[in-house]
Parts: sequence; C-alpha cells; structure tokens
Amino acid sequence: MTYDPCAASGETGIESGEPLTVGIAYWPGGSLEAWGDLHPCEDRGSLTSVGTTTFVVNSGEMTALRGTVADEDGLYDSNTVMTVVAYTATKRSEPRVVRMDANEPTNPDGKSGRVSALTLLATLEDGDVKYLRWHNTGCGDCGGASDSRCLAVGEDDYACSASLAGCDSTCSGDTCDVDLTTTDALRCQLTVAMATSGTDSKGNALELGTQLERLSSYATTGAYGSAAAASAAAVNGVTTFFSG
Repeated sequence: MTYDPCAASGETGIESGEPLTVGIAYWPGGSLEAWGDLHPCEDRGSLTSVGTTTFVVNSGEMTALRGTVADEDGLYDSNTVMTVVAYTATKRSEPRVVRMDANEPTNPDGKSGRVSALTLLATLEDGDVKYLRWHNTGCGDCGGASDSRCLAVGEDDYACSASLAGCDSTCSGDTCDVDLTTTDALRCQLTVAMATSGTDSKGNALELGTQLERLSSYATTGAYGSAAAASAAAVNGVTTFFSG
C-alpha cells in the first residue's frame, strides 16, 4: 500500500473500493494568492513552513478526513491566516482558507474564525486521478453569507466557522459559540468530507459523486461528531517539509 501522496502509484490504476492516497497541506501565513501554481510535492523548497497530513481513503466510500486540533494549532501559532490544498502526486486542488483573523491584510470582509468543514471531490478517469475540487458547502447551516460565522474561503465560496475566541477559551458565558466539553469542539478543527466520481480502472462508474450535494449538506450539519463520519486514520500527523 502507498502511504506517500507524492508517489505516482497512489493516484493511478485505482479500482472502486481500493485505496486512494491524498495529502492535505496546511500553510500558516500563506494567503490564497501565495499558492499560485505551487505543488506540495514539486515545490518543497518554496513551501518550507507548510505542514502536511496523509490519508489513505477507500475510493468507494464517502470519508471524513480529520487531523488533530493540536497539530493545526501548532501550525497556526501567531499567524493571521492559514490556507490548505488537497493533493496527490501530480494533481492539486485550488487553495481554501481554513483560519482567518479579522486583522489579516488579505481578509476580504473583516470576519474571523476557524472553518469547520469543507467538501472535496476526487474525479477519476479510468482509475487515475484527474481533478481534486472543493465543493461549495455554503453557509446555510450558520445563518447565511451575512452571518459573522460565514467566512469567504476562496473563489467566491463560503463556509461556516467556529469563533477564534470560542475555540481558544478566551470568551465567557453566552458569548461563546462552541461547547468545548462536547463533540461540538470538533468544529474548532477542519473536517474534509470526501467522495469520488468518474470511472475506476475497469471503467466502472464511481457513483458517489452524484451524491455530493447530499454529502455537502451532511458535512456542514453533522460530520463533526457523527460516528458515521469518523475520520479516516491519518497515516502520519502534520509534519513540515523543513524538518523533514
């Protein structure tokens, strides 16, 4: 089994039900624009502060990918923005904002928070990864685009977030929007709900892509704590290219 998202064998010749290796790369301090065409496998020298987590997922299932809040907090540290991309050996998604401070210079609307969930679609063509695309979950679950919890995450997409104060325990009483003593605390870290579409190595259709709209709705309302959306085990926790 391939545990390296930068290995070509992890993104080719995949049959439905077989493993697909995907990396999630976190860039603390990196704006959406800073990513440009940089790829975590090809441009490590330019991404020395980027941290990565590797997941091996079942290509025939819907899966929730989740690292640890400690890893995300350690990366974010004193930065005012953190963005992510999903990637395989030669493919990469567009970047998305996952944490934002109100005083971040690239912040489009002055809102702040931690994005709780994004939805990722991996499209295969005859078993080879062709695209990695985010699906817009929107902010229907947190009051709509005008709500303070709705963050602009890139390409006119929006996602619900948990407040920085609520997740950092710097609020009190009714001003806290997160109950850190329950599974509600999972809103303080990113969950990536993932599905596949297209065709596998035998030309069979991967049907889960047609359910993406339902998955997107589910991801924003229940993925944080549901046993049915338990995260796939990360093959490795967040590491930085700088430290190897």
